[in-house]
Amino acid sequence: MIENLTKEQIEGMFDALPFQMLFVDANDRVQFWNNSKARLLAPPEDVVGKDVRGCHQEKSLPRLEQILTNLKSGAKDEEEFWVSMEDSGLKALNRFLAIRDKDGNYLGTMEYLLNFTYLNQIAEDKKDAHKYQP
Repeated sequence: MIENLTKEQIEGMFDALPFQMLFVDANDRVQFWNNSKARLLAPPEDVVGKDVRGCHQEKSLPRLEQILTNLKSGAKDEEEFWVSMEDSGLKALNRFLAIRDKDGNYLGTMEYLLNFTYLNQIAEDKKDAHKYQP
């Protein structure tokens, strides 16, 4: 069914999602990064084609290595952790999902950051939009 969509339509759909995501191939190279309005971190200009480790802080690399090992080996299909930045009040869920073909072979990892600060703001802005007003 995806063959019915243009590249621009697929890219537009990914950019419309309310979370920031990237795809890392089986060789740990970043191959895609969407441009969501909920973006938490700006991607480095030249991130595509480079090792995913370059997108993470050094202190988080041991955790990233364990996540990639678990997803590649099949020990886990998903991993997650919370990101909190107390100075800005930011709270986000960072999830990693193993992407596999129909035979279960590892194709890569989709990582996404779900910005709860952004989602809470949307909820706050719309909280009265659906109230019944007689």
